[in-house]
Amino acid sequence: MPGKIPVSGDPERDALVRQIFGLYDLTRSRSMELLGPMPLPPDLTMQQVRCLGEIVHTPGISVHELALRLGVSTPTVSGLVERLAEKRLVERHDDEVDRRVRRLHVTEEGHRTIGLMESLFDRVLRAIVSELSMDDLDVLRVSSQVMIDAMARALVTMRAQDSDRPTP
Repeated sequence: MPGKIPVSGDPERDALVRQIFGLYDLTRSRSMELLGPMPLPPDLTMQQVRCLGEIVHTPGISVHELALRLGVSTPTVSGLVERLAEKRLVERHDDEVDRRVRRLHVTEEGHRTIGLMESLFDRVLRAIVSELSMDDLDVLRVSSQVMIDAMARALVTMRAQDSDRPTP
C-alpha cells in the first residue's frame, strides 16, 4: 500500500493499525482476483480522476478550493479542469456574487464516468454477499457504520483545517 502507515506511539494501537492496513491490502488483492482491475476511462489521468471525484462530491467548488483540496497549485487545477471540460465531464459557471470565481459542476457524462469507477465495491459486495452468514452480515454492517462515522469525523477535521489555512 502506498504511503506510510500512521504511528501513534501506543504499541497496542499501532499493532492494530498495521493489521487493519494489512487486511485492507489483502481485501484489495482479493477484489482484483475476483473482479479484475477497476475500470478506468482510458482517456483520463489519475489526477483528472481525482479532480472529477472531488467535484462530484463538492458541487460548486471553486478552482482555488479544488487546488487546496488536492494539494496542488491553482494553475495545475485550471489545466486539469480545462481538459475535463473539453471531454464534457465538467462545466464551469460564473459565481453569482463574484464573477471572477468559476464554480465547477459535473455533467451527466461526468457522473456516468465516475459511476463506472465507483461501482467496484458494489460489484464486490454482490459477489460475496451470498457467502456471508447472518452473523457475518451483521459484523459487516456494524463495521461499515463505524467506518462511515469515522469518515464523517475526519471530514469535519479536514474542513476545519482547510478553513484555517490562509488564502493566498
